[in-house]
Amino acid sequence: MSETKRTARLFGVCYALALIFWVVFCLGRCAVMLAHRAGGDMPQTTLTAADLTFESFECYLDLEWNAPPDDDPNWYLSTDNDPHILYDGGGYIETVRLYAEYRLPPGSVALYYLLPGQTDYSETQKVFAHVVQPGVYEFDLGGKTVSGLRIDPDSVGGVATLFTGVELNPPQFWLLRFVPNGGQWLLLLGLPACAAAAWALVRGRRPEKP
Repeated sequence: MSETKRTARLFGVCYALALIFWVVFCLGRCAVMLAHRAGGDMPQTTLTAADLTFESFECYLDLEWNAPPDDDPNWYLSTDNDPHILYDGGGYIETVRLYAEYRLPPGSVALYYLLPGQTDYSETQKVFAHVVQPGVYEFDLGGKTVSGLRIDPDSVGGVATLFTGVELNPPQFWLLRFVPNGGQWLLLLGLPACAAAAWALVRGRRPEKP
């Protein structure tokens, strides 16, 4: 077998192993999710303002010194550059969606989570949002049992926001669970190639048998 064919075969084996690992990993996540759903500790609901606590994020109806952009009662204003939307409930969380439309660029939109037994939010437990569609910001926690959530809807301050709710574990078509996100695509495409190249390099340095 020529060296080119050996290298191609090595790369094929590495990518096949990566695919098998990914499928097994996703099946494991599905099994964990189903177990939590069957156990009743995986909330699937949309939280409204009445279910949440706000810090430095005020409804225009409660402000005497400013008028909302229109007559919709769901307009909010961040009164400094560190507003918070807090949820004191817990459970097994895979994804969280924030439904919000901004009149100004919000800067970073982030979610913090507490694990059971924790009381303080930390930068080490932080997830940035990605935009699913206009007005829908999604946070992927990867499947964690949490005791609290905090969403920072903007990092600028003075931003008028049409806030309509926070959804916990929105329904997802099961096949989408096997579709990698951006970072996972990089790992799945890059790691097998690096492993194959490293193995080929090590093998190439071995002395040939007489």
